[in-house]
Parts: sequence; structure tokens; C-alpha cells
Amino acid sequence: MLKLLIKGGYVVDPSADLEGKYDILIEGDKVSKVAKDIFEPEAKIIDAEGYIVAPGFVDLHVHFRDPGQTYKEDIESGSRCAVAGGFTTVVCMPNTNPPVDRPQVARYILSKSDCLGICNVLPAGAITEGRKGEKLADLWALKRAGCVAFTDDGSPLMNSNLMRMALELSSQMGLPIMNHCEDDTLAKGAINEGEVSAVLGISSRPPEAEDILVARDCTLSLQTGGHLHVQHLSSPLSVDIIRFFKDRGAKVTCEVNPYHLVFTEKEVLSSGSYAKVNPPLRKEKDRKALLEALRDGTIDCVATDHAPHADFEKGLLEEAMPGMIGLQTALPLMLKLVEEEVITLKDMVCLMSTKPARILGIEAGSIKPSSTADVVIFDPKKEWTLCEETSFSKSKNTPLWNKKLKGKVVCTIRAGRVVFRDGSFQV
Repeated sequence: MLKLLIKGGYVVDPSADLEGKYDILIEGDKVSKVAKDIFEPEAKIIDAEGYIVAPGFVDLHVHFRDPGQTYKEDIESGSRCAVAGGFTTVVCMPNTNPPVDRPQVARYILSKSDCLGICNVLPAGAITEGRKGEKLADLWALKRAGCVAFTDDGSPLMNSNLMRMALELSSQMGLPIMNHCEDDTLAKGAINEGEVSAVLGISSRPPEAEDILVARDCTLSLQTGGHLHVQHLSSPLSVDIIRFFKDRGAKVTCEVNPYHLVFTEKEVLSSGSYAKVNPPLRKEKDRKALLEALRDGTIDCVATDHAPHADFEKGLLEEAMPGMIGLQTALPLMLKLVEEEVITLKDMVCLMSTKPARILGIEAGSIKPSSTADVVIFDPKKEWTLCEETSFSKSKNTPLWNKKLKGKVVCTIRAGRVVFRDGSFQV
């Protein structure tokens, strides 16, 4: 049995309320022991002195474009991006071609992920057939095929009756219903409604488009008992709505994209379509409200919404496809918030690992003894540049392209196997 011994790292594991300098012994695919000064002569040693050691990150929201649009990304390139960013488990959105609205597509994703053995890639099933918002997909069949959540992501489910039915099924199946909450009768523009859209004279997406759907879905969650997960939160009023319904016992969770925590709508002026994302980057006051919700626990986790697009799809701002790649930039952006004392290092690990695993109800987000050995080791001070030589995505649509970043993954261990170390893959 393969044995790994991670020596001398600063271990942060919110699931065990553990923080400090410890060794970690891994035997096979499980964590065997976490203690000080472990001696195991048969183990291969990984020197983690000066580094942070944490449970592998979990991302509830990625787009790997496979099947159907693999010129942007595929399961292999996306998995490499994931582990290079410290993520050992990710959930793929169903807006593929064909969509994940039938069991065989879900099984294809799981099979390809298993064959690659890089990252644990889990499928989210579509709520409705073809993601058209007209008829519920067979959610039970999709669950049996391995789907861990349901969403029509990118296509907000506007039919309130269908959303109610989906949440009722959620309460029976124990799986979350995720919704991209933007009323698409209002959210028809390219960027946030504000100074930048006015100066540029282009169409906009007002925050009330988000607020309206968040309020509807939270109401339905409270009434049905179903688990609602609000995707990529961006509006302060939506934060207040979620806080209100959580206080009343609704089973509501939510995520935030690191970009919404760091950038504002003004980034469009320097990065153009690379800063176009739905929901859009908003105003400084909105960004600050999200940070406060992160501090007080209203926001449950961070998710990248890793959304690769080819260069030809990122042309003129109004015509460009929305979305940014984010798996390799999430750690540096979140470490920036730690450095600014917005959150603690332990908070960061909880938001990126422990809490998203709990939302999904999967075995991840912990390095307690007997847990699956998914581990990330990173250097919080290492400076590097995201560019052709360091990015593992097929796409480069991010405002951070060719920018200097601080905080880099040194080693990623998935189920007891080193899959990424010192910039190269071990599989």
C-alpha cells in the first residue's frame, strides 16, 4: 500500500477545527493520521515546510464544455486546471451539447473523469428537458446516474410552477436545486446598469433582475422544504433576501464568484469583454456588501463559475459570450482577501472546501483520519503570472491574463495520489 507523509506544513482543516503545524500520514486513498512529528520509515515524504496544507478545494460550479464544445475546454483540460488550482472535486454544469438531461450524458462525464484519474468531476443534471424551461427532466433517473445537483444554469428557470415542482423533488431526493437567478425579461443587457453602461451607451443588466428571482425561489424553498442553492450572488438586496429566509428556516444556500469580490463594473473599461460575466460585475457598494455577507456567514461558499470561451467569442462587448475562466485564479483572489484581513485563512479554506462539500453532501472537504485523502499544498507568498506557459485551460478569457498573481499551488493529492506537483502532472 502506498504511503505518503506530508511533513512540517501549516495545516488548516475547518472540519476538525484544526490549525497549526502538523504532519499528515496517508495510507492508500485515506488519511491515516494527523499529528505532530509522525515517523513512518516506509512512507514517501512530501516536504511542506513553509506551505499551507488544507483539504482539497471543492467547486460547485464549473463549465468543462464536454460534450459538444470541446474547442473551449474538455474534461481533461478542465481537470488539469482544477488540480493546478487546488481543486480535487468539481461539479460540471449541464449546458453542454447534448445537455445533461438524460442519464447517458451524466454517465459519459463520470466515465471520462474516472478514466483520466485527475480530478473528481461530478455532473449536475438539467432541471428541464433540453434546458428549455418547459418540462421537468427525469430527475430521479439523473440522480441514479450520478448527478449531485440540478440546474438549468445559464438559462434561468422562469416557470414558477416548474421550480416549485423541482424543489418538492429536491426535498425527497436530498439534492440541491441550483438556479441562475436573473429574470431574463429584465436581464437582457451586457453589463451592470450604472455609470459604465451609461458612459459606453450599451445595454445593461439591473440588479433587480437577480433580486426578483432570488425572492421567488427562496419563497418556494421555504414552502416546499426543498434545498435551493443560489448561484453566483451579486446583489446586496439578494443577500438581504437570503438572510431573511435563512432566519425563517428555509433550506437555502448560496455561492459567490471570487471575481465579484475583487472587481467592479469599472473593470470593463480596462478588460473589455474579458470582464463580461452574468450576473455582471457591479458597483463598489455592491462588492462591499458581498464581502460583509462573506464575513457574517450569509454567503455559504465560493464557486468559480469557470466559463471558458474561445477568442472569437470574446469580441465586441455587447456581442461577446459572458464568462471567465477561474479555477487557477480563485486561490490568489481569495488569498488577497486574507491578506487584506477581510477573512481569515481558516475562513477561506472553509468557503472553498468544507462548506461546498457539505452543501453537496459528499465525502470531501476534510483531512480527518479515515477521510478520503484529497489534499492541497500551497505557497501563499509565491508570485506568478497567468499566461500561455502557466495556464492549463484551452481558453484565456479572464481580466487576470498576463497579470501577476500571489499564491500558488505546490502539490495536489487526489485520493492519496499526487496528481499535480511543482507545475507538472503526475498522471
